[in-house]
Amino acid sequence: MLMLLDRPWIAITALGDSAVTLPCIGLIALWLLLAAPARNLAWRWLLMAAGVAVCVAASKLAFMVWGVSLPGLNFTGLSGHAAMAAVTWPAMISLLLGRRRVAWRVVAVLLGVLLAVAIAWSRVVLHAHSPSEAVLGVSVGLAFSLVFLGLHWRSLHLRWPAYLTLLPLLLVLPFVYGRHFPSQDILVTIARHLADGPLHTRENLRHRL
Repeated sequence: MLMLLDRPWIAITALGDSAVTLPCIGLIALWLLLAAPARNLAWRWLLMAAGVAVCVAASKLAFMVWGVSLPGLNFTGLSGHAAMAAVTWPAMISLLLGRRRVAWRVVAVLLGVLLAVAIAWSRVVLHAHSPSEAVLGVSVGLAFSLVFLGLHWRSLHLRWPAYLTLLPLLLVLPFVYGRHFPSQDILVTIARHLADGPLHTRENLRHRL
């Protein structure tokens, strides 16, 4: 019964996996590179997305290697799913409706934000992250994303119809949706090279709380 209840959340959480968000970030960069008024935005977009990824990786490595956490919270690092979803989906949906009226674009961004929040909550429901990790993860991602969208609101649009933007997305998603990118395994490997002894775990943290 629990597995049946988890299925919708598993479907939602898959949209935040790096197997999905990284190709989507690449697609957005390609669209911005090809869009005449927005070519210089592609590099800013990639830098912004990379900045969020670095924040996530740094928070997780800091805990695993040195046991750095937030006082009083069950926090082992930012939720990567939540943070990267918050970067990707507001921009993605906004670009899909970029040729429409401002009101539609605002609605698109809000839909992207709601999707990111749902993905963050799915990490808690599925016991992949604590509430603090999910909330802070989505907050960091949204902070980067909304500042980027706000700074480049007028130039962040594509010159071609929405269906030409949607088509490559629909071609990519079936190949990546439901797959798992081994980001945590990569970080654990890096942490083992950095650590002088055993890595810190959530169990260690529970004894400290």
